[in-house]
Amino acid sequence: MVRWGVVFVVLSLGAAVEAFVYSIAYIASGWVSVPRYLVALLSVWPPLWLLVGGVVFGPLADFVGRRGAMFVSLVFYVVGALGLILGTGYVLVLAFLALLLLAIGGDYNTILTAMHEYFSSDVRGSLAYLVLNFTNLGGALASALALLSVSVAIQRLALGMTLVVAIITLYMLRSRIPESPLWIARRDTTKARLEGRGVGIALPPLWVRVVVGGLIGWSYTAGFTLLALTLGPYYLPSLTNWLILVFSLSSFISGLPISLIADRVGRRPTLLLSSLGTVATLTVMNLFINALIHAQPLFWALFIVFSVLVNTYFLTEDVLKSEYWVTRRRGSLTALVRVISLGGSIPVIFLSSYLPIGAYLIVDTAIFGVGLATSLAWYLIGVETGKGVSVEAWDHG
Repeated sequence: MVRWGVVFVVLSLGAAVEAFVYSIAYIASGWVSVPRYLVALLSVWPPLWLLVGGVVFGPLADFVGRRGAMFVSLVFYVVGALGLILGTGYVLVLAFLALLLLAIGGDYNTILTAMHEYFSSDVRGSLAYLVLNFTNLGGALASALALLSVSVAIQRLALGMTLVVAIITLYMLRSRIPESPLWIARRDTTKARLEGRGVGIALPPLWVRVVVGGLIGWSYTAGFTLLALTLGPYYLPSLTNWLILVFSLSSFISGLPISLIADRVGRRPTLLLSSLGTVATLTVMNLFINALIHAQPLFWALFIVFSVLVNTYFLTEDVLKSEYWVTRRRGSLTALVRVISLGGSIPVIFLSSYLPIGAYLIVDTAIFGVGLATSLAWYLIGVETGKGVSVEAWDHG
């Protein structure tokens, strides 16, 4: 394996930029005054264009390589970032956000794919968790900048220029890493040197993994968005940026120790326990909804607990649904399960905007209930893909 230090920085910074842009899309709901139905449209804008990015870049990463796909996405980053700074009017804001979201949707899919192929098996799991945990740092930075007491124009300039600096840094760093060694080795599946290498592990059938990956991803995407991102624009506009900031900081801080121990615990128990804790926390919030409305300290305490548990679930489901594929199709199949999760979340996010807050929380609990049921199913029928297992194991399984 290549030296993992630079690769880790490249992938972590890319993950942080993904969350930075994703958060901007919701922060942008406060940039202009729009009818409520357009607020709902803006809320589904991020998953829609992340979906498109995955559709485009998943197969591209399998065809041109992980490093090559990362450079292609930078072109969309540049155009979108400049448009975010210079564009005027709601239509242009949506258009340039779409380009940015397409870029991060593709780039993040490539990061999910690549992070399993650069690191040796003894550190792969922990480093993959740590890479994804940097998404929380990106969300925290975006919401912190948005909380500055400045005009919308200055806020957009600050966010846009921060993104431009990140893009330049990404280009410089990505120029220093080689192509994924596993992708290179698997390009020609007829090579005799691949025959009989490694110890194989038989995974459940492909369709089972697609269904499991799609459902756990949908549960997180829809459930997290409803409570951490759209709760503000829909019901608590003055708290939108604070909700994102508190969630992101709580998640990032808790994600550091979790990343170091989760691989030792294993994917299946971590996924199951975090989903169970999330459902339990949301159930408490439902039971005490009236008290929460009038007691902000209690609300924030439960929200922080929710953030920690959901982040653990997120890290585990994103690592799992991107690792249990053969190398030569990892980009495309990771994109497929992300299309299912993102596509399925769009109608839920849109239609939930018309619910009273009590029903809204019940829907969110039910969504994570699907994640819990799927996590339990994988615990029972799946195989352990953590604890130092190499992704090459299913290339030979």
